[in-house]
Amino acid sequence: MSRLVWDERRVWSFSLVFSLAVNLAVLAVISIYWLSFHYNRPEEEKPVVVELMEIPSPKKPQGTVPQTAELAELSPPSEMQKAEAQEVPQVKSEIASEMQQRKEQVRVPKPPVELPEAENIVGKTSPSGARLFNPGENIEVEESMKWQGAEAESTIKGQLDEAGQSSRLAHLAKEGMQRVESTVGETMATGELLPPTTNVEKRSPFTKRPIAVIVENAPQARPQAGLSKADVVYEIMAEGGITRFLAIFSSEAADRVGPVRSARPYFALKAMEHDAIFVHSGGSVEAYTYMKELALDHIDEMNHFQPFWREKERRPPHNLYTSVVSLRQEAQKLGYNRPVRSSGFGVASSSANSPSGKKASALEIRYAGDYAVKFTFNEGKREYARFVNEKPHIDSSSGAQISCSTVIVQVTEHVVKDAEGRLEIRFVGQGQGWVFSDGVVLPIRWEKKTLRDKTRFYYDNGEELRVNPGRVWIEIVDTKTKVVF
Repeated sequence: MSRLVWDERRVWSFSLVFSLAVNLAVLAVISIYWLSFHYNRPEEEKPVVVELMEIPSPKKPQGTVPQTAELAELSPPSEMQKAEAQEVPQVKSEIASEMQQRKEQVRVPKPPVELPEAENIVGKTSPSGARLFNPGENIEVEESMKWQGAEAESTIKGQLDEAGQSSRLAHLAKEGMQRVESTVGETMATGELLPPTTNVEKRSPFTKRPIAVIVENAPQARPQAGLSKADVVYEIMAEGGITRFLAIFSSEAADRVGPVRSARPYFALKAMEHDAIFVHSGGSVEAYTYMKELALDHIDEMNHFQPFWREKERRPPHNLYTSVVSLRQEAQKLGYNRPVRSSGFGVASSSANSPSGKKASALEIRYAGDYAVKFTFNEGKREYARFVNEKPHIDSSSGAQISCSTVIVQVTEHVVKDAEGRLEIRFVGQGQGWVFSDGVVLPIRWEKKTLRDKTRFYYDNGEELRVNPGRVWIEIVDTKTKVVF
C-alpha cells in the first residue's frame, strides 16, 4: 500500500513539472511575438542643414590705380655683346660635334672571326692541295659523318653543292691559257698522249672533257649498255664481293649507258686521273668527302636527274640509264665543259718496237663469287674478247661481244674497313701488274705519287707503257686474287 502511494506521488510531481515547462515555453513565444509588433526602432538622426548668408559691408570698396613704369630707351648692342652672342652658337656646335664623336666611338664589339690562312685556301682549290692530305689515301672524314645514313649523305651533298666547289672555278687562269693553246694544231709524235681509240694524226693536243660513268655489274644488271664504246674501262671490287665498272667516254658518244650505280672513293680517284666529269647515282659518305676535298666536278642523279631515265624492262635499282649526249648537255649547264689535254696512254708506233714477252692467248681473273672474268685473244682482229662466267660479255645496245686491244692488270692492296664490307684500296704508292697486248704478256709496275697524280705504268726496263690504238680495259685485283694466263 505504501509503495502504491509513492508511485502516485511521483506521477503527479512529474506532471506538474512538465505542465510548468510547457506553460513557460508558450509564454515565451507569445512574448516574443508581441514584442516584434510593438517595438519601435529609434529614428535615424537627420543631417542639420545650415544656410550661410553674406552680410553686405557698410563701406564701399575702393580700387587702386596701377602705377605705370617709365620705359627705358633701347640702345644698340656694343661690340663686346656682339662677340659674346657669336660665341654661344659656336660653343653649341663644338659640344654637338664632340657628342657625335663620342657616339661614334661607342661601338658594340663584334665577335672575333677566325679566317683560314691564305695558303690553305689556295691549297684546297688547286692541285697543290694534295699536300693537305695524309700519306696514302686516308682523307679524314669528320667524326659526325662516319656513320652511314641519309642525313649524313645529304649533309655532304649540300656542302658539295655550295658555290666554288667546281674545279673549273679553281683553275680559271690555267683554263684561259688552255683555250688559247687549244686553237693551235700540232703534229702528234709517236708515244705522245692521245685517246687510245684514235689514230696518230695532225691534231690539237686538246680534246673534249671525258665523262666517267659508274656502271653496275651485278647479275641483275647484265648485259650492260655502252661499255663497248668506252675508251677506257676500269673493273674494281666493291663491297660484298661484287665488281663495278668505271667507263671513260671520250672519242665516242654512247646513246645508252647503264645501269648507273652509286659512287665509291676509289672510283672518284680514277675519274680525277682523266680530268673527267664523274657521273653516279648517290654514293657512300666517304665518296662524297673525296669529291668535296678533291673539288671533283660530278653529276649526281640524286641532284641532277634530267640526263637519266629508268627502263621498265628491269626492276630498280638495276634500271637507271643515261647517255653521253644528255650528260654533256647537263655538264654545259653546270659549267663543266672545257677543253682538256688528252690524258690517255702513250701509243706505240708498232708492235715490233714493243718489248718482247711471253705468249698468252687467254687471261682469267677469278674475282669472288659470280665474277669469273676471261679474255681471249683473236689474232685476226688483234683484239681480246671478254667473257663473264664462261659466257660472252654482250653490250645490250649493240648486241656485240665486248672487246679491247689492251688489257692491264693492276695489283693493289685491298682492306675491308667496316662491318658493311666497304673496301679501302691503296692506289697511292707502287705495285706490280701485267699488260696483255697482241697475244703477249709483259710484267709491269705502276706508280702513283699523290692522290692528284696520274697512275703511270712502266716496263721492267724503266720505259713508260705504250699501248696499241684501241680500247683499254684495266682490271684492278687484290694481292690475293688469282690471275691465270
